[in-house]
Amino acid sequence: MQTIHGFIVTLHILTGALSLLLFWVPSLTRKGGKAHKQFGGYYIKAMLFTSISGVISSTMVLFIPLVIYPAMPEHFESVAYFTAYLRGQYLFLLMLSLLVWNNVRHSVAVLKVKQNLEQLRTIEYLWLPVLLFVVASIALYQGITYGITLTCIFAPIALLNTIGIVRYVYQKNIVAGSWVTEHIGHIIGSGIGAYTAFFAFGGRALFEGSPSLQLVSWVLPALIGVPFSIWLSCKYKPKSSVRTGIGLLL
Repeated sequence: MQTIHGFIVTLHILTGALSLLLFWVPSLTRKGGKAHKQFGGYYIKAMLFTSISGVISSTMVLFIPLVIYPAMPEHFESVAYFTAYLRGQYLFLLMLSLLVWNNVRHSVAVLKVKQNLEQLRTIEYLWLPVLLFVVASIALYQGITYGITLTCIFAPIALLNTIGIVRYVYQKNIVAGSWVTEHIGHIIGSGIGAYTAFFAFGGRALFEGSPSLQLVSWVLPALIGVPFSIWLSCKYKPKSSVRTGIGLLL
């Protein structure tokens, strides 16, 4: 199981690094253009693999932590504490992976169905945001209970993400073209989640010994990504007086 887990994590890291680079091409190129569509497709495929492999690898640790990590570091007080630490770390990774997967899938789906939202009002589509809501709720409880700052920041974001998707899917009146801004918001949201995961896990060694810099690196993707998403959404927002689910959230 260690070998399988290690292989999945290696692929997760490789495709994740590729996704981080690909993210900027469709984000900065003309929407609907050749480069946007081509590299956007590459990004979506790479990010789907990255997020799903993250879900699988983190789930393995949550269920069999001591099988995946049989050697406990000396600084841990007990096996129970070490197990709780692993589960806490990988619950957060599971939440981020589900968040990225949710965002990427939704960003593609809204472009496909456009105004035909009935196609998204199914168990086959809504199971993922519901699962993310459950995992994020557990993570938030854990973050508040144990004072985990990063979890307390991103668990509410994940919860709002699921609520926003469900409200969009079940809205009664949808403005023609509003799926474009919905696509933009969630595709950039996937990038925020990916960069956050990188700094929270892969890039942690960059600021080892400096908790304040670590915290800055964790929230920096959101500080950059959210205003960028708002700017792009305003740029491509359809001109209409009808309020959409996005508008209600804002």
